[in-house]
Amino acid sequence: MKTAVLLPVYNPDEKFLRLVEELDKRGFKVVAVNDGSFERCDEFFRRAAVYADVIGYKINKGKGYALKRGFEYIGNNLSDEVDYIVTADSDGQHALEDIERVAKLTRKTDGIVLGMRDLSEKIPIKSRIGNDMSKIVYTIVTGVYLRDNQSGLRGFPVRLCMWLQDIPGNKYEYELNVLVTAHKEGMKVTGIDIKTIYENNNKNTHFRPIKDTVRIQKSLWAYGLISALLYTLYTLTISILVWFEIPYFYYWLIGIYVWVTAMHSVLNVFSAGIRHRQKISVVYYVTCSIKYIIATLIMLLFYYQGWFMFLGGVLSLFMILVLSYVFGRSGILGKV
Repeated sequence: MKTAVLLPVYNPDEKFLRLVEELDKRGFKVVAVNDGSFERCDEFFRRAAVYADVIGYKINKGKGYALKRGFEYIGNNLSDEVDYIVTADSDGQHALEDIERVAKLTRKTDGIVLGMRDLSEKIPIKSRIGNDMSKIVYTIVTGVYLRDNQSGLRGFPVRLCMWLQDIPGNKYEYELNVLVTAHKEGMKVTGIDIKTIYENNNKNTHFRPIKDTVRIQKSLWAYGLISALLYTLYTLTISILVWFEIPYFYYWLIGIYVWVTAMHSVLNVFSAGIRHRQKISVVYYVTCSIKYIIATLIMLLFYYQGWFMFLGGVLSLFMILVLSYVFGRSGILGKV
């Protein structure tokens, strides 16, 4: 059984041809998806067909769509020939040796593998904007710190082809959605260090710093919407209880605290779907409880000091975000 290398391709050049030829020489099954490239690139795909299965479509739809089309093709046509898939970029950003290392680790772990670059190095501003923002937001939303969550060099077992096709997103946000969904569903993601390569200062990238970063952040925050709404509802409820001095509000406070933390847990489990049972450790519930307790103490402090309650609510929500990042950065809930 072989490992397939899946390449989403848009307006390729000679580097693409050299890559598919070398991958073929090294024993990989190569699948290239033409993501609506210009007609002038047709010759590259014709020459690549000697070494790879070339599929595609006429209109550019985005990297995520191309990857899902590739997973569909492999799952429907190559499942008897290959048992693992490595996704890689076709523009020279991933070294052949790293592709081989990711393939080897994927076979060893029989799970998801993420190639991670050293982003502390000097990298183009286009890439740094998106990477820095997504690292912070990803840690807050998932509680898991990833040094590099936008790397396209990844490994998957073929059995996940259907799962990968169901994940939303057709552009650059798709790859981030894969990681978030995996963590929400309790699937292990194993990291491996890879080289940081930006040829020609990354001038040939199709990534649009503002538009694509907004798209990625929008998708990422959507995953944290349930938690954000629950935290907001909790602080508003506490504000009403203490501001209007509801009789026995301490008892109400305990009841609301128990209810909202239970809802937080239940909604997280349901959001994982039925295909993979979510496995969240006790630590997750402990850190969740700590955030709610601190929010409550801040609200009570503002009330008894006679301060503006709305400001107390805003500060509570801010502290929850800070604690979410601190817990995630510390690796309490997992670190890749």
